This record gives sequence, structure tokens and C-alpha cells, in this order.
Amino acid sequence: MRKVRLTACIRWAYGIQDYQVSGPSWLTDTWVDIQAKAASPVDQAELRRMLQTLLVERFKLATHRQTKEIPSLILTLGKNGHKLEATETEGSPSFKTGKLSLTGKGATLGQLTEFLSRALRNPVIDETGLTGRFNYFIDLNPYFSEEMRKSGGPDGGPPPDAPSIIAQAIQAQLGLKLDSKKAPVEMLVVDRMEKAPTEN
Repeated sequence: MRKVRLTACIRWAYGIQDYQVSGPSWLTDTWVDIQAKAASPVDQAELRRMLQTLLVERFKLATHRQTKEIPSLILTLGKNGHKLEATETEGSPSFKTGKLSLTGKGATLGQLTEFLSRALRNPVIDETGLTGRFNYFIDLNPYFSEEMRKSGGPDGGPPPDAPSIIAQAIQAQLGLKLDSKKAPVEMLVVDRMEKAPTEN
């Protein structure tokens, strides 16, 4: 990991989203380089566990899990029904991102909400009740002005009005609603962590 925020290290180690890391503000402002090597080839799940151990041993990380009510985005069916194309495709789903667009093939709505959660840095919770796999295409270009494209949010995140813009596109193109509402979300609370790791 090169030039990454401590929050990003924690997020990847525990397989969670940025918004699920709760702790002091300096976690976002502190950048680190981490170079580590496994003794033998391991899968990603084991690499995550190894990074957890490194953070505990070298940064003295102490955490606990807690459910909190935080501002979220709830995905529901629009009043006229959805415009998703159901498919019986087997195998892994296909996600392809373009310039302010996303194409999903053979994907579940859970995978769509996970993608949107990462992009918006906010919980997106599926309450459509739809199961199975779908093909869909979302094009945000008609909704973003040139000025909005250039102005990003804090820390390189999405612009502040991105949720409302995406909500418009999803309703028009997929027949789904995206509304703001507080919802219970499991958080990883950082009780203690040192800014500088112990020496090599």
C-alpha cells in the first residue's frame, strides 16, 4: 500500500466500506506506506487477516463493532415498477464503468447497491424485494454539467449533490427510487490507534 489513508487500510483489512469506519478525524488525514510480504502465496481473505494482525501489532489498533443509525440511501421500487431486464445468466456478474456510466450484466441488486455505496461513500440499502439477476445501464452524463464534473467533494469524493443526481437517473432509467433516511448500519469503531507504527 503506497500513500494511503489509515482509514483505507482499516477498510480493506476488515472488508468494509469507508463510512463503516468510526474513529478520530486524524485517521483520514494520516497517510502511510505499508510494505509486507507473505511467506507463501495466500488468497485475499488471508491477506486481509494478515493486515488486521499487522495493524494490531504495529499500530496498536483496538476496535469493537457497534450498530449505529446513520444517514443512508434506501433503494425501493418506483410507483410504476422497475425497468430492469431479468436474466438467467450464470457465472460471475459483469460490471463495466464508463465516463459517468455503469453497465451491469447478470448482476443482483445487492451488487448494485454495494457499488453505489463505494461510489457515494454512503450506505445504500436495497429494500426493493427484488431477487435474481438483471441487466441494466445507468448513464449520468445528462445530469452532470461540466462545472459539476470538475468539482469533486472533500477528500476526492463525489460532489455533495451526487446522491440526488444519481437518484434522478436511477428513477428515470431503472424505475427505482433512492431516498435519504436514517438506517442501522454496523460500524467498526476505532477505540485506539497510534499514528506512527512501531519500527521495523
